[in-house]
Order: sequence, then structure tokens, then C-alpha cells
Amino acid sequence: MRRVVILFVIIIGISSCTTLQQPKTLGQIKSEVDCIQYKEGMSWNQISQAMGHPDIAPIPEPGPDLSKNTRVYKNKVVIFNIEMKEVKEEGKVRFREVVTGIDVCKKK
Repeated sequence: MRRVVILFVIIIGISSCTTLQQPKTLGQIKSEVDCIQYKEGMSWNQISQAMGHPDIAPIPEPGPDLSKNTRVYKNKVVIFNIEMKEVKEEGKVRFREVVTGIDVCKKK
């Protein structure tokens, strides 16, 4: 009986250790991927050159403006750059996290 319990504890211990990931820095993460930083109004050609052909190009939704197109990439890495912004709310100063930049990345 003792052997079964020890075996059970070893199996649970090994399986729990495999799910743990070591923390990485942003530099380590970016060294594993190729990124392009999104800026409002940027040319589709820039994104297409950096990311390659999209996985899906769905047809436009029915409606008045059929010229709005979308492109879908699967299995990409999205990095949101976040900073604290001071906001006055009911006379009190609060800090909110706001997105200051977006990087869209693909694995090398």
C-alpha cells in the first residue's frame, strides 16, 4: 500500500511541475518572435509583408458598406504595452492602466 501511495505522490508531483512556466522578460519573449508595432492608419501592405498571408479573409458583412474588409491571423502573439494614467474621478486622483502600444508578432 505504501508503494502505491508513494507512486501516486511522485506522479502528481511530476505532473504539477510540468505545468509551471519560468517567468520571462519582455526581451526574452521578443527574441522568440518577429513583431510589427501597430499604429493607427498604417498601411495594410506593411502588416502583410511582416505577417505574411492571412489565415482567413472572411467576406464582408451584409450592409451599406461592403468595402470594409477583414483579415484574420491565427496563432499570433499580441503584446499590449500598458502604462498607468492619472485620472481625476469625483475629485480624487486615481490611476488606471491604459494601452499605449500594440505589437503583433509571429513565431520565428
